[in-house]
Amino acid sequence: MTGPLHGITVLEVGVFMAAPFATAQLADLGARVIKVESRAARDPVRATGPFVGGVSSTFLRLNRNKEAVELDLKSDAGREAFLRLAAAADVVVENLRPGAMRRLGLGPDELLAANPGLVYASASGWGQDGPLAEQPGLDIMAQARSGLMSVTGDPGSGPAKVGVPVCDLTCGLYVALAVTAALRHRDRTGEGQHVDVSLLESGVSLAVWEAGRYFATGEPGQRHGTAHQSQAPYQAVEAADGWVTVGAITPNTWAAFTKALGRPDLFEDPRYESSTSRLALRGELIPEIERTTREHTTAELVETLTAAGVPCAPIADYTQVFTDDHLTQREFFWDAEHPAAGRVRQLGSPMRFSRTPARRDTAGPDFGEHTEQVLAEFAPVDDPGDDLLVELENDVLTVTFNRPESRNALTFAMYEGLYRACERADADPAVRVLVLRGTGDKAFVAGTDIRQFAEFRTGQDGIDYEAKITRVVDRLEAVRKPTVAVVRGACTGGGLALAAACDLRIADTGARFGVPIARTLGNCLSANTISLLVGHAGPGPALNLLLRGRLLDAAAAERAGLLSELVAPEELDEAVERLLGDLRRGAPLTQWASKEIVRRMRRRLLVPDDDVASAVFGSEDFATGVRSFLAGERPDWSGR
Repeated sequence: MTGPLHGITVLEVGVFMAAPFATAQLADLGARVIKVESRAARDPVRATGPFVGGVSSTFLRLNRNKEAVELDLKSDAGREAFLRLAAAADVVVENLRPGAMRRLGLGPDELLAANPGLVYASASGWGQDGPLAEQPGLDIMAQARSGLMSVTGDPGSGPAKVGVPVCDLTCGLYVALAVTAALRHRDRTGEGQHVDVSLLESGVSLAVWEAGRYFATGEPGQRHGTAHQSQAPYQAVEAADGWVTVGAITPNTWAAFTKALGRPDLFEDPRYESSTSRLALRGELIPEIERTTREHTTAELVETLTAAGVPCAPIADYTQVFTDDHLTQREFFWDAEHPAAGRVRQLGSPMRFSRTPARRDTAGPDFGEHTEQVLAEFAPVDDPGDDLLVELENDVLTVTFNRPESRNALTFAMYEGLYRACERADADPAVRVLVLRGTGDKAFVAGTDIRQFAEFRTGQDGIDYEAKITRVVDRLEAVRKPTVAVVRGACTGGGLALAAACDLRIADTGARFGVPIARTLGNCLSANTISLLVGHAGPGPALNLLLRGRLLDAAAAERAGLLSELVAPEELDEAVERLLGDLRRGAPLTQWASKEIVRRMRRRLLVPDDDVASAVFGSEDFATGVRSFLAGERPDWSGR
């Protein structure tokens, strides 16, 4: 059997309590919940003890029945993957600071535009708008502002926090309720929507008795300890070995209570005839009751009062709760196996269904445990296959562009594969150096495969293309390990951009370098790529390459500053090994610091270029250039 929300996919971007607790309820009800975390900002509960097998015990329970995916939402790749996930999901639940998801381009407007049936739920301290919206809002602040702390604690004492994070948890329950209601609306109309639930309003919503008093009399609530605001006796009374709660507030239960205690005098006293009068005289009534209850144990009192039909219960600590016979017989607790923590006892769901029971599958997932399978299912990226080979040998990760029949021209899938290789280089501590090279001696990379430009129709297509290339070039430049381009043959266009983004470039004397687009395609390079060329060769040599569209031989490229080392073809492999040996012996942090400072200096040269890219890629000349290139003809430029 499956839960009532089986078939619903939920993305959670949650930390601590409200969002994770909400999605735990949805997961219990059968929804597929995918928890999204980044390596730099994973859920802090993972680091909160106590730990079992090195894993947070609380996390294992709060995040039961979920899958875990690692995505850096501040990176282009992470955002793109999340957008693909959200396009296939039914629900997104997040509890970041208001506006944080919007600043990432992942707010409700963006996601609902792509997926109009999406339910997007935001939990926050104070709500998505209003004077307090930007302030940090944790559970205790919400308990304070909501009034809960003003009525919690003993009379005459200071305010007290409710023992559990009641605003966090109530907010989570409201989120789960709102999501199911919004899904019902979506199923009827096809319309998704944004749900906004705050800890503050969740806390205030619990003030049912306090609102009744204030709006009727103008009086605020007071602290009454365990006692009720308007009924008596309805509170904990002391026994010989603990405390027992009683609720003897109706005529029948008051009569039964006094009889069971052997205190007919209290029942016969006209001052205590009604609940209202008992409330008014609670200060003297409760000590009288406790004069008798202190003579009995909690077990004796519970047995006696229960037999008399008086509502009562002992105050249990959590050792007693988690071993309670009633809860055990009702199978409220259940066990989930975890590879590190072993058997993990879980809290059950209080929602019981005769046909669709709550889900009981797994303990909380390891960080990023399901990244590969979830992204392959919901957010697949183009697989470059054998066009891009990525191999780790000893401590060198080598990326080989493997399309010799096309002079190793790059497809978009190859660009994506290179991006992932950069991610791997940073993530794997075994990698000391990242090397890029092309198959054969004809080309390192002869630019982007021009056939992909045949589908371009507007200037925006060009802007989007340059953004994709810039994303990969920036990622390559930002790799924390040294990067080396090994060049044989043509290194042109996008290939030159990749080589320029590497820290070092070593080539043999047969290599050629350039950007021939001025005479072949009629498009342009981005400011990002041009700044790399200017950084290596200076403005003059860079313009010489760009304006004339001519290729430099290897010696000229070395003189222009594009190469770190130039050797004879038969010496290239040996020279590369010497270079790698030098890099291996270097201090990794020094190498990273040097790279990072240079990268920051280079990025100061960047200028806005969308208008330029749009004008060029949207021109008649560019369309002519693509057609002519594919037909093997010389383009006839019009300047339009």
